[in-house]
Amino acid sequence: MDIAALVPGAVGIALSPLPVASVVFLLGHRRGYGSAVACAAGWMAAVAVALVVAVSVGEQLPAATDDGPPVQALVALIASVVLFVLAAWQWVRRRLPDGSPASTRWADAMEALGPGRAFGLGALLFVSPKSVVLAFAAGLTLGDADPRAASTVGVGAVFVLASGVVVLLPVVLAVALGPRAERPLEAVRSWIARWGAHALVVVLVVLGVVQLVIGLTGLR
Repeated sequence: MDIAALVPGAVGIALSPLPVASVVFLLGHRRGYGSAVACAAGWMAAVAVALVVAVSVGEQLPAATDDGPPVQALVALIASVVLFVLAAWQWVRRRLPDGSPASTRWADAMEALGPGRAFGLGALLFVSPKSVVLAFAAGLTLGDADPRAASTVGVGAVFVLASGVVVLLPVVLAVALGPRAERPLEAVRSWIARWGAHALVVVLVVLGVVQLVIGLTGLR
């Protein structure tokens, strides 16, 4: 199993500004940590579901042979094209997919969410082209490798945890620092509002290059 091929997908999913912004805003409203944790859990649950579906598909694919290109390489090349297209589209828009998370409307919406709806929000935020493509590419790679079941579960769990670590980080920071966390969390809100869209373009381009290299290397 080429675990290194799964790293770009996990990093790319983790570097998603909108769910991080959502968790940060949820930490600041009256319902406290419950809604923020539920949102992060919904995000990670969606990653897990997408990975399981992709692994199931990958296990049904024919094994790579010398007569044709490996499935992993083809998936990586397709993913690179999708990521480059998304980067170009995001650059033209130059804003987060659902508008600036610093807007009053966004903050008001966060204020109204309880844990149940926050969980649904986290899962819904995962349903973006970038995250779905990366999770599906990783799952196909994992399923095509045909490892033992225990290895598949273990690697999948690490992938889900790595994909959610950035979303969970504000919660850990808030728990560890208590009231002192408000200043760094406010800095995160401001940074995402100002630079989140541009950062997303950079992430998409870098991931597109990585997937392109993986695909071309696999074809050799």
